[in-house]
Amino acid sequence: MHSRFALLAALLVPCATASAQGADLCANAQPISGTGSFAFDNSAATTDGVPDALCNFFSQQDITNDVWFAWTAPASGGFTISTCGGTSMDSKIAVLQGGCAGPVIACNDDACGLQTSLDIVATNGTTYLIRLGNYPGALGGTGTMSIAPVGQLSVLDTRVNPANGHTYHLLAGGSWTAAQATAVALGGNLATVNDQAEHDWINAQWHNWQGVDRDLWIGLTDAAQEGNFVWIDGSPVTYTNWDLNEPNNANGTEHYAAMRKNNPLAFWNDLANAPTGYHANPHGVVEVGGSAGTPLCPGDGSGAACPCGNASAPGANEGCLSSLGIGGKLDASGSASIASDTLVLAGSQMPNSSALYFQGSQSIASGAGVAFGDGLRCAGGTVIRLGTKSNSGGASQYPVTGDPAVSVRGLCAAGDTRVYQVWYRNAAAFCTPSTFNLSNGLSVTWNP
Repeated sequence: MHSRFALLAALLVPCATASAQGADLCANAQPISGTGSFAFDNSAATTDGVPDALCNFFSQQDITNDVWFAWTAPASGGFTISTCGGTSMDSKIAVLQGGCAGPVIACNDDACGLQTSLDIVATNGTTYLIRLGNYPGALGGTGTMSIAPVGQLSVLDTRVNPANGHTYHLLAGGSWTAAQATAVALGGNLATVNDQAEHDWINAQWHNWQGVDRDLWIGLTDAAQEGNFVWIDGSPVTYTNWDLNEPNNANGTEHYAAMRKNNPLAFWNDLANAPTGYHANPHGVVEVGGSAGTPLCPGDGSGAACPCGNASAPGANEGCLSSLGIGGKLDASGSASIASDTLVLAGSQMPNSSALYFQGSQSIASGAGVAFGDGLRCAGGTVIRLGTKSNSGGASQYPVTGDPAVSVRGLCAAGDTRVYQVWYRNAAAFCTPSTFNLSNGLSVTWNP
């Protein structure tokens, strides 16, 4: 069974590019670092790795036509290495630690059809060898390998829609919930499609991406109440583009909308969170709107000094550095309108800890902020706690489904200017003894 599928996959491989990406020999492993999407070409690669018991799938311990990458972890924690949605060949991946003769610490063959996905726990600054090749008997080809924090998907492409100035990201294939979690970490949500023009623009960018038709996740779901589809960012549903006889909630499990690949106009289809078979691994489309507010008190030293010299990068509009080596970041998207409040406060770049979203009636020290814990506080005056969230993938947002809108929870009226910030837990051994830090601040003026 597996060999027949392998032959089919090999026949679907596109023509190889002229220059290989990924080294043919382990000793010359191509250095890469960080997260994202990394191209590979093993169509002419030889095999120099050795079989390993951890790679024993379908009685085959080896990986053939292997190419090698030397990946340096950008942080400590879990990372997913995947070819899901990135190639049509029958891929297989092993990760080694300690050089070419080091032990295999993870290996996978078929995690998503004939493609591969595996998780490792990495240490910041440590270099790991990634051996990427084929199930024995299959042919090599080209594609992309994604590396992302566990629970997130890597960004494959980014474009700006000139009609609204919003930034859109195409994610690697995965479940709807993983795509939405990644969207929140990027400061946005899965795309809210407001009209035919926006639908057509997304369709033109990514329906046929890299010559392959793709299912595209958007932010419409009825997971909370069957038949009541809502946009995940809270926007009103004023436009839909369902295909004939959709949504149909097949098998009682289809609660998430996608622009379908098997229709040139990409009419919408409802799918399960992690569909299998023909519609497996849709690509999420993330929308990040122009910020609805004005950043305040960044932790870059341009205002008040951070408490222990933990200043962030100039111009990054993030808080003072945390134990992760980055500053917590707060952004906002949607409409700050009392009549139609769709404002979403999106926090990112934080530890996976509790995060309190709060509102102040005025800024502190003319927006420069004052030292507080490991960071700067810039939301002052009358303070209202909007809600406490748990960060996942370093990110969270307020509101989520079931929460009062920001203007309702914050008792806002038209003409009010309010300051927003996120307070979050941080490592006990970092900076001051306070064990907490804050994001940058954001000033928002409420419209009628």
